[in-house]
Amino acid sequence: MDALLDWGDAQHFDHTRNRPCGLCGRPTPMRSHTGEPVHKVCAEEWNVAHPGEPRRFTRPGPDRPQHDVGTWRFHNDGPITDQRVTVLTPVTTNTPPSVVDIGVEPGQRGLFAA
Repeated sequence: MDALLDWGDAQHFDHTRNRPCGLCGRPTPMRSHTGEPVHKVCAEEWNVAHPGEPRRFTRPGPDRPQHDVGTWRFHNDGPITDQRVTVLTPVTTNTPPSVVDIGVEPGQRGLFAA
């Protein structure tokens, strides 16, 4: 997985204490989606080193392809796939009136005072 994990959600940070990373053993306040203490970088390296592990994917949309967000053990928070269907309806607007040159001498059109 080339993309970096996006763990911006507060669920990935333990404000109360550091615990040993499940991969490197150094202390970290970061938590995986399952609550496992792990550095974000360690999780990214684990994803790259284990390409055969079961993966998570976003749902493809009409304007975006399916996207690999990492393994089930360590995965990315995004991109978020909107579940709602967007229906665009035409909006009618009144066309603006044409420009009227009031008080403009012939040959002065297009000149503006600063």
